[in-house]
Amino acid sequence: METAPREQLEKIQDLGLKRLIQRAWDHIPFYRERWEAQGIHPNDIQGRGDLGKLPVVCKRDLEESLLRHPPFGNYQGDFPAVRIQASSGSTGQPKPFFHTLRDWQVIANFSARRLHAQGVQRGDVLQVVLAYSLFIVGFTSTEGAMKLGALVVPTGSGAVTPSERQLKIAHDWGTTVLVGTPSYVLHLADVAERMGLDTRKDFRLRLTIHTSEPLTEPARRAIEERWGVQAYDNFGSVETGAPTFECREKNGYHINEDGYIFEVLDPENYEPVAAGQDGVLVVTSLFKEAAPVIRYSLEDISAFLEGPCPCGRSTRRLAKVKGRVSEMVKIRGVAFYPTMVETVLERLPELMREYFVILDRIGQQDKVTVQVECRLDGAARASIKETLERELKATTGLSIAAELLAPGELARSLKIEERIKAKRIWDRRGENDV
Repeated sequence: METAPREQLEKIQDLGLKRLIQRAWDHIPFYRERWEAQGIHPNDIQGRGDLGKLPVVCKRDLEESLLRHPPFGNYQGDFPAVRIQASSGSTGQPKPFFHTLRDWQVIANFSARRLHAQGVQRGDVLQVVLAYSLFIVGFTSTEGAMKLGALVVPTGSGAVTPSERQLKIAHDWGTTVLVGTPSYVLHLADVAERMGLDTRKDFRLRLTIHTSEPLTEPARRAIEERWGVQAYDNFGSVETGAPTFECREKNGYHINEDGYIFEVLDPENYEPVAAGQDGVLVVTSLFKEAAPVIRYSLEDISAFLEGPCPCGRSTRRLAKVKGRVSEMVKIRGVAFYPTMVETVLERLPELMREYFVILDRIGQQDKVTVQVECRLDGAARASIKETLERELKATTGLSIAAELLAPGELARSLKIEERIKAKRIWDRRGENDV
């Protein structure tokens, strides 16, 4: 399927879309009510070309459904669900999503496809250091790895298995693949070094696989250098399951097009953008029975990559996600994404990779502070602070104050071992105006 001709993939999508629309019309009041209000009938949707007739669904629409139809909303449908997973609530209240047994099996297959593309194979010892919670990805990674015949070590996040214990298990049990967020895998490298371990020599790791947080290129290079591995990124969400994966070429996310349709739209009017242009990602899950997403805005900014991938797969690819619409903030009229900080930290080995951005307003002026851990003391510490502030201004165009903390201090305050995904920015403007 991954190398199927485009015509075959498009026929699969057209057929899957027609079935999905009829299924939602018959079983899910949330969609039927919205479509009826706009005079849309299932017969109006014959394939991908008609997708634009349907309204885009946003997170706030699901939140309103939950308020009006507690506790689960009216977007689940009357299917025989076997489990609930929920969003992490990073931009609002957690939203539950039902799964039928078939839904779960399909997602597990897509997860196996993802892991196989990145080199996981029978005989690997795959340690999952993601949270096993309402968030989906720890479970789907486990299911996918088991389908490939890997031996899964489900240690979970640092909240369940402390980092020192995680590392001892990885060392003693010969873990070859580590699945976790980029920030936690880098944190494990810091802890290993404090324990006197050599991350490149004392472990058998060959792959790290990442999701839940963006794997920026600076973070990838840091992980690969420190652990001596190949690091791969994946993009998805609780709402979708396992829609994309990075192949060994590491040049964009392949879409599982036999299960999903992605659109890249203008965030202002939800019209298609020009080829190669950035826009907001809108997704439709073709296979889902319970709680499908149909033209659902993920609020993430990306673009389609043109041309074939050297790996030989025929599926379309998405560019690396630049950020979430809600994460982009305007500071003194300048668009700022927290990930801009990472490109600076990569150039300064005296600083560690964990960081946090705080925005305040003093009078009529915005103040930006970046907190980061530093390995230096004394005069050298003051010097690197000046360098960091200078590099931040050159990269972002903004004057940003640096606050240097001792190694481990920021990781403790942000409770890195307990979190599901990193939150990099705290916008306090309006809370404590001076």
